[in-house]
Amino acid sequence: MSLFKQIALIMSLFLLLVLITVISFNFQSAKAYAQEEMANNAQNTATYLSLSLASAKGNSAQMKTMIDAIYDSGYFQEITLLDTEGVRIHQRQKEHEASAVPEWFLSLYHMDAPLAKATVSSGWSPIGTIQVTPIQENAHLQLYTNFKDLLQSFVLISLISFSALFLLLRWILSSLQRVTQQAEAVIDNTFIINDKIPKTTEFKDVTLAMNKMVRKVKEIFEKEAESVQDYHKLLFTDELTGLGNKNFFERKLNDLLSSQEADSHGIILTLYLEGLVEANKSIGHEKVNALILELSSIIKNACDQESQTIISRIDGTKIAIIIPAAKDEELDELTDSILSLSLVSLEKASLLDAECAIKLIRFGYSPENSVSELYQKIQKDLLIAQKNALSDFSEENPKDESITREVLEHRINENSIALALQNVYDTNSDILHSEAYVRLFDEERNIHEAGSFIPLVHKMKLDTRLDQNVINYALKEENLNSRELAFNLSLRFLEDEKCTQWLKERLAGVPGRKFNFEISNHSLLSSLNEALSLSNVLREAGHHFGIDRFSIEEETNLNYLQMLKPHYLKIDGSYLLDLLQGEKGQTNHALQILIESLDIKIIATNLEDQDVKEKLEKIGIRYFQGSLLAEPKLV
Repeated sequence: MSLFKQIALIMSLFLLLVLITVISFNFQSAKAYAQEEMANNAQNTATYLSLSLASAKGNSAQMKTMIDAIYDSGYFQEITLLDTEGVRIHQRQKEHEASAVPEWFLSLYHMDAPLAKATVSSGWSPIGTIQVTPIQENAHLQLYTNFKDLLQSFVLISLISFSALFLLLRWILSSLQRVTQQAEAVIDNTFIINDKIPKTTEFKDVTLAMNKMVRKVKEIFEKEAESVQDYHKLLFTDELTGLGNKNFFERKLNDLLSSQEADSHGIILTLYLEGLVEANKSIGHEKVNALILELSSIIKNACDQESQTIISRIDGTKIAIIIPAAKDEELDELTDSILSLSLVSLEKASLLDAECAIKLIRFGYSPENSVSELYQKIQKDLLIAQKNALSDFSEENPKDESITREVLEHRINENSIALALQNVYDTNSDILHSEAYVRLFDEERNIHEAGSFIPLVHKMKLDTRLDQNVINYALKEENLNSRELAFNLSLRFLEDEKCTQWLKERLAGVPGRKFNFEISNHSLLSSLNEALSLSNVLREAGHHFGIDRFSIEEETNLNYLQMLKPHYLKIDGSYLLDLLQGEKGQTNHALQILIESLDIKIIATNLEDQDVKEKLEKIGIRYFQGSLLAEPKLV
């Protein structure tokens, strides 16, 4: 029961007690007064009649006339004249009539009818006795009227009191409602500081204490988030340049190669500073470091306009740049700018004419490659690359370029779509959900994996069409009805408000089923408001929103997780292990604590190594996905 109801109940009982007490005392007093008044009136009337009857000097007719005149006034129940022997000379008496006062009220009390007597004399000789009994109806009516007036007054007072009490309590208890909102917000890791401090001492103390607690919890949360980012920086950032290090490059490249999106294809640029040992001897270590810093700055500034660019210093002489979903011919201006500005920096450091040189190589990557193969390609291409020039080792795929939009649109219709499902398991080997990967049939009914056609789908801006057809296909297939599926949505789908509305309407047609929809971390960060809208739509419809390929971004605050409240995060298993366990085996639970405090599940993906899985299980990770457990299987 709420505090308001409790106070209202106590107030009601108090007013009821006061009402009963006041009415009881008032009624008893009124009753005694009415009884006394009737007795006085009856006695006065008897005395008056005795004096009047004395003047009749024993004349019976005259005395009857006098008695009848008084009786006819209507205030008396009975008037009787008795002689000295007690024999009735004359009597007037009313028959009992129905009372205007309710029976239930009359049953609450008893009132005796007073009998007034007076001696009638003729001179000094007694003639008889006059007896007068008044009518009680008037007294009953007066008592009943007083009772109703008192009851109405109390009802009015009660209404006014409860109205005032409601407004007062609503004003006083509003501070408790705000405290409740603060507490509920803390559960969701949202921190609200109450600026409206109540005047009531007790509520003021509670509000101030709650504000203090919220600030403390917020500080702990922010420290954990800061700790996660600091640890990520320690593991994956080059100390000199602030760029990603070799470990960062490998993790990001492996993430891209395993992607089912357009960024599974792209271009890698590598800038190599040749003759660094000689440069250290000729201009000194500090100036060489300054040169490397300047080169890294040139590259960062040049890549500002490129989407999802990943820049890493993979060793002391090489800076690698990954540009996902890019084509070779699209980067001529970028590479020319990087090369020319780098040569200017080399000349300013008086190294251009020495044994130092800049080599810039460019080649493509695709899911068919591995990280080790790409490392070997970097080393091989640098050996044959020209000094102070761009050496292009990219290989175009003429087959993709020959595919028209019409052909591709025909291929991505629902009749040419297939789905390969890969299960996500928990530590008990129970299935959490199955992620659906799209496959396409060609004219010969051969199956093509996403990596072979997604870049072309992205280039031709057919992403949303493919996403919609995949969802429609999954909803229509009866053999998928018992599966909880997860779909990865494209950035274009996320940014299109019509697609979000379409998804809402489409899901409304399949009540009782539950789906998961994922957005890659990078796509989400580039369209945070749209992601929030999609997350809210899915939550209201009873479905789940997840973040795929989650990673810590250097300049991004992790508070966006509080706002989105995703159901789960999918994180590359090796990358996750690096974040949770250092090189010497020490554990760092900051990320795990931060994510799980938001009631977000952590799913380790791309698992291929049993040792990695066992280490993650030991740390406390409960959900896993990867070829180690199950390969994607056509359904």
